[in-house]
Amino acid sequence: MKQTLIIFFSVFFFASSNAQLFGDIDNLLRASEADAAILAEDYTRPLGKALIYGLNSGWASSAKTHKKLGFDLTIGVATPFTPEADESFMPERLTSIQTPSSNLPTIFGEGQPTDLNVTLPADGVRPELTGTLTFPGGYKDELPANTLPAPFVQAGLGLFFDTDLIVRYVPEIEREGTNFNLFGLGLKHNLMQYFGPLDKLPLNVSLLAAFTQTEMTYDIPEQVNQQIAFDVNAYTVQALASVDLPIISVFGGVGYSAGTSNLRVLGDYDLAYNVQGTDYTRPLTDPLDLSYDASGMMGVVGMRMNLLFLKIFANYTLQEYNTLTAGISLSFR
Repeated sequence: MKQTLIIFFSVFFFASSNAQLFGDIDNLLRASEADAAILAEDYTRPLGKALIYGLNSGWASSAKTHKKLGFDLTIGVATPFTPEADESFMPERLTSIQTPSSNLPTIFGEGQPTDLNVTLPADGVRPELTGTLTFPGGYKDELPANTLPAPFVQAGLGLFFDTDLIVRYVPEIEREGTNFNLFGLGLKHNLMQYFGPLDKLPLNVSLLAAFTQTEMTYDIPEQVNQQIAFDVNAYTVQALASVDLPIISVFGGVGYSAGTSNLRVLGDYDLAYNVQGTDYTRPLTDPLDLSYDASGMMGVVGMRMNLLFLKIFANYTLQEYNTLTAGISLSFR
């Protein structure tokens, strides 16, 4: 299960298939359904939030818009950094698990797998079940700078009225039982046209609105009717300003970033237990359905080198998960 999840998320980030993420989350199903949801949600929540903030980054490297039918092709990477407060958690409201004496790591925390004692009460069909489950460790020491880079590719096209249409698109990709697709759409509108002769200055002020949707499913190998599904919906609105000189552009902005992500473990699962030599089976169907929200104000500052058609940029976004974005683009008109 661990290796299949590694492949699942490496496809999303277009990274190598040996990236280690998520751990043995299926072990948590041995707790009660309510406790499994609590542990899995607290463990994976930083991943959902990092994806939202990462997808909302890198939409612009300048407030300037293209001339009509001008265009650009941009390749970049956004790296949201996990705050220390989201590296561990203390589970609450557990009923089938003895509450641990210290914090447990989140997926971006540090710490080794931990055994937790589980007791499931009798239900009239089977007796009380006892045992242990292995809570996965964190991956802080295995991730560069404890961050999860999110590459992106986007294209911009100049329309009427100093407005750019920005598109992010990845067609459906199928790899080793994984299906993945991504679509994002943004609009950037330059406001300097409304200020008369001021639009002759190298100053540009614009409004940006964008959203991204991605969906992924993974069929667990050697299993029937077992699947992991993950989807993210992220959106942002920003007010941007830039000074665009022939060689360099300096820009900044403020805005709002938000989104939701959802992780589901789907299918039929038969968990085997042995009590005093007798085997018992505990069936589960679609055992996990977790949702994460993230939202807040954001501010961005950055710089871009303008080398004829080639643009090289970097910016830093101040938000709940501060994000460093860098990339290159080919831009015409």
